[in-house]
Amino acid sequence: MPRPKGSKNKKTLEKLRLAKRTGSGSTAVDSGKIKFSQWQSERNADDMFRGMVGMAEMVAKKISPSLVITGQPGLGKTYEVIQGLKRLGMREDWDFVHVKGRASAAGMFITLYENSDKLIIFDDCDSVFRDVDAVNVLKGALDSYDRRVISWISAKPLKDGDGDELPRSFTFTGQVIFISNMDISRIDPAIRSRAFVTDIALNNSQMIQRMRMLLRDVEPKASMGHKQEALDALVAVYNKYAGVELNLRSLIKAIRIRQAGFGNWRDMIAEQVMGI
Repeated sequence: MPRPKGSKNKKTLEKLRLAKRTGSGSTAVDSGKIKFSQWQSERNADDMFRGMVGMAEMVAKKISPSLVITGQPGLGKTYEVIQGLKRLGMREDWDFVHVKGRASAAGMFITLYENSDKLIIFDDCDSVFRDVDAVNVLKGALDSYDRRVISWISAKPLKDGDGDELPRSFTFTGQVIFISNMDISRIDPAIRSRAFVTDIALNNSQMIQRMRMLLRDVEPKASMGHKQEALDALVAVYNKYAGVELNLRSLIKAIRIRQAGFGNWRDMIAEQVMGI
């Protein structure tokens, strides 16, 4: 028996109405919602850094054992974290240690062992993610368990700087803040699942906002007049040319060029920003 004309459309409409009432179906899911990336791009830059420092303070107070911070270079991530720790009264090389640069699996194991009760900041140590053994050592340190045992099982035991053999395993009671310039999507999922993660990804508009907030503090020997002119020159380059990526390092370069008193300082700033 043939289906009555229009019955198929009627059933489809009934399904859509049901989906809206019950919250099921793609129509209800998408209704009134925005993408997280859109929200992130519209956030106040100061709020983003305040949240990052708050997370770091949670680690410093031993509320959480670890934090992974990601975001493009030149944003001041490390500076803000260290200043936050110092405001809590923590002393570098006493209450926390700052490790920067290339880190091998063995080097990471030794660093964790020698500072097993301290807060360790691993900064610009992205080479870790190219080494499976280093990733496994880091996973052990980032874990949320009360007792974190880190092991190095090999034919030959590791040795410290004095030539003494290190134990093949030890209990790590410290905390870890890992600061990376990598995109958060490239961080090993097993690493992200073990730690708190905060991503500081600023677009150029947010970066200019941050520069304005920090202008008084950067390059303290330069006059505010020169600093403001340097920032205005950076903004002018951004508004004029495509492909400009701004960061605090470019601001510092611009201020120093303006401070030097060159006649063509605006052109020199543009060259530095464009990477010529």
